[in-house]
Amino acid sequence: MTHPSTDCDRALKTKVITDGDIAKSVSWYEQNWNRISIALPVTIAGTTYTARWQHIFDYRTLPQWRAGELKDLAVAYVYLALKRLFRGMKRRDRASP
Repeated sequence: MTHPSTDCDRALKTKVITDGDIAKSVSWYEQNWNRISIALPVTIAGTTYTARWQHIFDYRTLPQWRAGELKDLAVAYVYLALKRLFRGMKRRDRASP
């Protein structure tokens, strides 16, 4: 299980998250949707991902992103949310016997 990494702008020393990175995150989510759904609720760094979160993400957030309505907010609402979820799922998998 891998999550797409972001490119680093060496001159600015900041991470640059591209539309491709966001699309790869969504692809990871779609490929792991069932496993995520079964694992919910999952708490990661103080954020709890619940079945309600998944429902809102599936029926509001992703359609808005696909329609191009999130613009600059896609990094926060899609990429970073999925990156945090990815990390939490990875930790959960390591902790499982």
